[in-house]
Amino acid sequence: MPVGTKGTNIDNAYNAQHLLVLEGLEAVRKRPGMYIGSTDTRGLMHCAWEIIDNAVDEALGGHCTRIDVTLHEDGSAEVHDNGRGIPVDKEPKTGLSGVEVVFTKLHAGGKFGGGSYVATGGLHGVGCSVVNALSGRLNVEVDRSSSTQAMSFQRGAPGVFAEDGPTATFSPGSGMHKGGRVKKGVTGTRVRFWPDRQVFTMDATFAYDELVTRARQTSFIVPGLELVIRDLRGDEVLEESFRHDGGITEFCDFLSHDAPVSDIARLEGHETFNETVPLLDEHGHMTPQDVERDLAVDVALRWGTGYDTEVRSFVNVIATPKGGTHVSGFESAITKAFNEVLKSSRMLKANEADVIKDDVLEGLTAVVTVRLAEPQFEGQTKEVLGTPAARRACPAPPWSAPRTEAPPGVR
Repeated sequence: MPVGTKGTNIDNAYNAQHLLVLEGLEAVRKRPGMYIGSTDTRGLMHCAWEIIDNAVDEALGGHCTRIDVTLHEDGSAEVHDNGRGIPVDKEPKTGLSGVEVVFTKLHAGGKFGGGSYVATGGLHGVGCSVVNALSGRLNVEVDRSSSTQAMSFQRGAPGVFAEDGPTATFSPGSGMHKGGRVKKGVTGTRVRFWPDRQVFTMDATFAYDELVTRARQTSFIVPGLELVIRDLRGDEVLEESFRHDGGITEFCDFLSHDAPVSDIARLEGHETFNETVPLLDEHGHMTPQDVERDLAVDVALRWGTGYDTEVRSFVNVIATPKGGTHVSGFESAITKAFNEVLKSSRMLKANEADVIKDDVLEGLTAVVTVRLAEPQFEGQTKEVLGTPAARRACPAPPWSAPRTEAPPGVR
């Protein structure tokens, strides 16, 4: 075989025509795990919380006081909030309604540029569109300007269903459809979606207990917000409602299961930092700009007689079960403060080794929350915060100044 013949055969067998370019929501359906983690119950629950978190963002902005989540008998989930309602007017660049942009375009929404939201849970602008792409049917109803406007989608494509349910005849077509009138001043959004069984496993279901647990913790994080979880799938209707005006102090008390050694302490801090981010300019182009960010830290903590450590962490309203920079910063700050107090009170001599983190955290119950615009998460599932500034923003405990007695929890 002449030199180079083998390479030529490979070139003829593999060239540009074999490259597949996935556009828009096709990529979501082809690789759903990249966006929701998995296609089992865990991924399905992630879809539910993408929609719920958008409603919670309205509450964070002071525009929403109640969110109802309903699990229907036909396997669909519905989220209804009394926020401002998704914009229904035309988006200038695409010529589409705000609803269609939000539900069909990746990285589209009101969370880029900082004009509509300051601190949000959904920040990547992919939540609604991803859920839409992975739904056999999705209905949106928006109450704005004394009327209801509606739109439906099948696997991400807009159109009209002839009847109720995901198996009804579907006719593709763009545009909103006007419904009935609503009372003046009434606003809100209703999203109901049926998971696509071509994507999700047949045993993937919405977990009522998980919804209840997370709704409860969200009500602690957003004081004054009422969340109602309703399950219509069984013989008996299940319903629970949550509202806590005391915030994370109540949450810390709720999580504490042992006798207290200290009272619940509330620590608050604030940090500003500069970040270079791409923002939309007046021409609709993304250009890098230096932005000054505000980062607020709020911590509630107490020590008990037990040995276990319970630390719950959140970014805006999103739980970060795997921690991140805010948790590592908190643990470092609390350990440093303990050692400073122990040395200043001479309970720890200069030649003795510092108290280690594990000793300080023993018996601790804490809730660590941070609020900032456009936090950096490690992946779309948002389980780990990566924003470096959160590490140094943790406030010092009130007993961190030199004193003669030991801090609470130390004997």
